[in-house]
Amino acid sequence: MGRHDFFSKYAPRPGRLRFAISRVAVLVLVIVVLAWIAISILLAPPPVAQELETVPLVSEPTRDPLQTPASPTTTGPGVTVHVVGAVKKPGVYQLPAGSRITDAVDVAGGLSKHAQPQLVNLAAKLVDGQQVILPGTAPGEQLPSAQQAPSSSKISINNADSQTLQELPGIGPALAERIIDFRSKNGPFTSVEELDAVSGIGPALLSQLSELVVP
Repeated sequence: MGRHDFFSKYAPRPGRLRFAISRVAVLVLVIVVLAWIAISILLAPPPVAQELETVPLVSEPTRDPLQTPASPTTTGPGVTVHVVGAVKKPGVYQLPAGSRITDAVDVAGGLSKHAQPQLVNLAAKLVDGQQVILPGTAPGEQLPSAQQAPSSSKISINNADSQTLQELPGIGPALAERIIDFRSKNGPFTSVEELDAVSGIGPALLSQLSELVVP
């Protein structure tokens, strides 16, 4: 056997050589990829922990199911009154509901220097249509005198209707209705002095009416 035949017998075939090279190339490629992944993991920065925002919990107040909600406050209409007598500016004035005689005196300029406020209940509440009479000692400020009125011309507060009651000084439509309502609820008046129990009639007006009316 010659030398040429020996090398020809044991020399690797071209197909086997290409297969071996391919296996080596694949192995090298896998090693390179794994090495790249390992290096990427080692060199990657550590993850930053995100701080969660703390949201305060606000609890709503416990509502009593049996509690009735508050209703809005309502304001009634105003009252219109006629202020006369011992005040600086007599006239017709409109005031808020719930006002008192002292408020009417204030809007009328206050008491005159001859006023006699002790004869009037300044704390009495005003009613719509009321005439507020402030007595005084000066001419024109004195209460109308009715001492000479004959008894036959006196008005019966138990029988008079609204129009008849309004003929009396200081009695307007609203106050006349209050007198009628009072006697309807409480029975006939037994004396003139019982008119003092009707809202809007103070001592001064009662003193004036006592000579003009009978039960």
